[in-house]
Amino acid sequence: MNKDFREIGHCGGKLRVDVETGDDDSRAYSLGYSHSSAGPAAFFMIYAIPQGIPVATISTPGLGQEMPPPPVPGSFPLIIASDSEGRFGHRCESCGEYWRSSGAPSAWPLTCPYCGLRAPTHAFLTLGQRAYVSEFCELIESAVNAGESATIDMDALADKVGEDTERPRFYYSEVSQQNQFICGACGAWNDVLGRYAYCSSCGTRNDVAELVLAIARIREQVNGGGAPDECVKGAVSAFDTAAKKIADELIRLVPMTTARRNRLKDKRFHDIRARATDINELFGIDVFDGFQQDDIDFTAMMFHRRHIYEHGGGEVDKKYIEESGDISVRPKQTLRETKENVHRLAGLVTKMVRTLHKGFHDIFPAHPTPLKIEAEKQALMKSRQLGYR
Repeated sequence: MNKDFREIGHCGGKLRVDVETGDDDSRAYSLGYSHSSAGPAAFFMIYAIPQGIPVATISTPGLGQEMPPPPVPGSFPLIIASDSEGRFGHRCESCGEYWRSSGAPSAWPLTCPYCGLRAPTHAFLTLGQRAYVSEFCELIESAVNAGESATIDMDALADKVGEDTERPRFYYSEVSQQNQFICGACGAWNDVLGRYAYCSSCGTRNDVAELVLAIARIREQVNGGGAPDECVKGAVSAFDTAAKKIADELIRLVPMTTARRNRLKDKRFHDIRARATDINELFGIDVFDGFQQDDIDFTAMMFHRRHIYEHGGGEVDKKYIEESGDISVRPKQTLRETKENVHRLAGLVTKMVRTLHKGFHDIFPAHPTPLKIEAEKQALMKSRQLGYR
């Protein structure tokens, strides 16, 4: 079953606005949220001004702690709950794209997986969440003015969804995307459109992880008897895609002259020596860092072979010999690829993308807070495992 773009309902529960009237007829209110279904649920809190405009993400207080003051006096604290999978939908106001994630942090900003914009969680509300915020603000005002408490039964509203009626007020749902991945740097879960993206929690790109998956499939293919020449094409193509994604982001984000930008813009990585020189001179990232000269020569040769396999039916021409430096063949000879070459190439392209990835994040670092939290969690888990031995 295709799970792309599947509607995912609200997690349900009941939201309460409890209003109390004092002896002097002054009124105060508090919010409550209860959830009794078996499915997962999560929530975060924001401040919004009475007109329904979000202005801050609230650091949820613990027991006995007071709510932090709003940045705008008179703002309402609001609860925003997750979908029925315990995930949150987000929408970037800059690029207009949508995604889901496992968290809605208040201690650090979210990152748009597509354009890389960093902003507080409340700046990435979906259209459905924004409509809910507006309705919720209106409910609080009317409840306080009337001096009467109010309850929103999201379970009852969810039951009405799908009926041949207008979608209920306050109700919002989310939509699954195409690529669900767990960030290797901070452990956050993401659900994005397409393959390549930033982690929305820490901002680490997933290019290396996607390449590693592709290379693993290629190794499995060649080990299972797949044609080595096809595997060479696959390995070079996987590298070209991942490397170009990183290069495109560097071009987009690093200020430079048009002439310098055009050195890489719309360029593929088939001529790996030329592209490596461009990237090193433009961004100070040595794609061949840690390579021996033999590794560089082999990589360049295999990239040229990919072109012969793709466009020449595997038959060598004079241009290939001149550009690749491969003196083991002569014009008109058909290349005979080996499994060993595929595995060597697979390791080298992975190493190059790791270098590009590291160089990118040297320029545009991931957010340190979620990385620190994940490192502390992993250290704790490791210490517990050692304690059980």
